[in-house]
Parts: sequence; C-alpha cells; structure tokens
Amino acid sequence: MCGFSHYWTIEVESLESSPMRLPSRAPIEVILLGLLASSPAAAAEGFVGTRSLGMGETLRGAATAGSGPLLNPSGMSLTQSYNVEADYVFAHNGDNQFFHGSIVDSTSGYRVAGGLYYTYHTDNPNGALEGHGHEVGLALSLPLGDHLSVGGTAKYFLLSGDETSVAGSTGGFTYDVGITLRPASVMSLGVVGYNLRDLNVGVAPRAVGYGLALSPTDIFLIAFDGVTNLTADAPLARKGTRASAGIELFLAKKFIIRAGGGYDGITQNGFFTAGLAAVSEAGALDVGLRQDAFQHTDSPRDTIFGASFRIFVPQP
Repeated sequence: MCGFSHYWTIEVESLESSPMRLPSRAPIEVILLGLLASSPAAAAEGFVGTRSLGMGETLRGAATAGSGPLLNPSGMSLTQSYNVEADYVFAHNGDNQFFHGSIVDSTSGYRVAGGLYYTYHTDNPNGALEGHGHEVGLALSLPLGDHLSVGGTAKYFLLSGDETSVAGSTGGFTYDVGITLRPASVMSLGVVGYNLRDLNVGVAPRAVGYGLALSPTDIFLIAFDGVTNLTADAPLARKGTRASAGIELFLAKKFIIRAGGGYDGITQNGFFTAGLAAVSEAGALDVGLRQDAFQHTDSPRDTIFGASFRIFVPQP
C-alpha cells in the first residue's frame, strides 16, 4: 500500500515494523455531512498543535493521533497508535500562551479511536484585558469500512476576563463533528464542523473546516486546508475564510521538515510557516513557527512559536 502513512505510522507502529506504511486494515474516513450542514464551527483562531502549525495550520484531511481531537476527530482512525503529547505555543501579539496535553489511543481491535485533551490559554497577562481559558475535550472516531470514518469531540470551555462575551458568557459545553474520506491510498479528504453549539464567545467560533491531503510517496505529504468562520456577533470573532497549504518531508527515518503558508481572510494577513522534528521509536520532539508576511489592516504582524514532545506508547 502506498503513501498515506509515512510519518503517521511512526506514531502508530514504531520504526522497526515498516514505519512508513499504514496497516492495510486501518480505517479511514467519516460521514456526518447532514450535521455539518446545519452546524458549522472552527478552531480557526485557537490551538492547532505544533505539527499543524509548521504545515501552514493544515491537516484537517489527515488529522492523525494528537491532531485529531483538535482539527478533525474522525482522522484518529487513519492509523493505529497510542500517543501521549504535550505542547506549548506562544503568540507574540497579546502574549497569548497555550499549554496543551493529550492522550489518543486508536489501537482498539474494533478500530475505534478515542482521545482526551486539556488546553489552558492565557492572553495579555500584564494588560487591562487579561483573559484565561480552560478547555477539556473527549473525542471519538469510528471507521465505516476501509474508506470512511466519522468522529466527534465533546468539549467544555471555562473562560474569564476578556475571553468572555459582552453578555457575560463564560463558556459551556459544545461539540465538533467530522468526517474523513480516503478514496485512494494516497489521498484523504476531511470536513469538520467546530463548536456546533454556539457559545457566543470569540475564542470558540462556529466554523467549518475542510482539507485535502496527498502522499505521493512514503516520505512526502502535502496538505491543502480551508477554514470558514461563521461567528461574527461575538467579541473577538469575525467572519472570513483562511486558505493554506503545507508540506512534510521525512528524512532518514529520523528527521522531519515542514513548511507552509496561506492567506487568512479572518485577520486579513498572509503568513508563512516552518517546522522541524526529531523522531525515534520512543517519541518525537517538534518545533513550529508561523510568521505574518503582510497585513491589510493596521494591526501589527504576529509571530507564533510552538514546541511539543510526543511519546509513542508501544503496542503489545
């Protein structure tokens, strides 16, 4: 089987057992378009993880392992793995900081995948508009045959300071729903709705995300993504679409190079990204960077840096 495994299978199987190949029985994609039609949403302005950050904030069509609960829960069924991940992301504008931890297990004999995560966000720690946010999520993914999987994430937000709404909303329960379709071994497509229960807060806007991932060889992945924000009446939220692309190249079974870029119609700026990773059988160290390249508004250009440590738990 060609392509859709490369780096994913390192998270899945360990390097000694054909790390570049997706298990032939591994499922792939999802079916919830009806729900998506009536409910859109997005983590467009939130935490996407270090790997996605380095690839132009893409991977909604290939959201394996720890990327699944954040970008598209149905993607967790793309590979069989048990991963523990810790991330830190810093955005210069507003001194935004994200501390994130997750556990994702897709080793079930029934090919059902599950993930649990927690994210803490703080911004403007020394300013008048200081805000704090806690997010806890539980994600599940179910394969429907060998070419389709569906998934959902139930999550709870607890917000304070400038992350609350003018009406005083401090968060609450909401959910994401996603599908992933793999029509061929080298291609995967994903569609996901974010925050389908509108909390009326800018840090959790309703949105829809979509992505295409192509893996023409076992060491190369290219992804194209879009996110359309549908919430405009909450503080810090604006309607708009972000389009981006990213690549990932796996070298000598030890190193990964990432790059990407795009245009963010929500904040009206163009950006480029880069990332590196060192990989072993036991885990991986990742770093990622996003830099605004040009801006159509008067707001300053932003720089975002991320780092993560992942542990690949061996399968019995």
